[in-house]
Amino acid sequence: MSTDHTNSDVTIDHTTKELALVFGQLKRIGHVFSPSKDLRQSELNLLVHLTYVSPPGTNGIRVSELGKQLKITSAAVTHVIQSLEQLGFITRTVGPKDRRSILVAPTQEGFDFVAAREQELFNRFQQLHEHLGTDDAQALIRILTKSIRFLHTYQDGDEARP
Repeated sequence: MSTDHTNSDVTIDHTTKELALVFGQLKRIGHVFSPSKDLRQSELNLLVHLTYVSPPGTNGIRVSELGKQLKITSAAVTHVIQSLEQLGFITRTVGPKDRRSILVAPTQEGFDFVAAREQELFNRFQQLHEHLGTDDAQALIRILTKSIRFLHTYQDGDEARP
């Protein structure tokens, strides 16, 4: 028996405890499915996003817009951009219409890096699909999607929602 914050008695059954443990384990093994051991997660997130919003042949995206899209501060974006630029994965240029704005875009090395990491990630999930079989893989997708939708209802606040 467990007690919540309002001191009312709540019985937690075995299945509820197993659900909590399994979701906790998903976080711990998340790095197994992480597409890069070469970059910090913040660097990888920015680079992947940048490859989608600034495909080859485009001028890039303003640093401020990138921060808004990723919901991180300009200072954080600048820090990550500096690191990725040193690694040769992105370039910074002055905006052609507004010389005060800085545009960032992936280099070919950046695109190639993301493509290789995505291929590794999809290969791992292909192996998981083969391990589970199609029926179980589809059931897992359905159940995880339903679970994520439910858990998102708690994301905007701390109070419990039905």
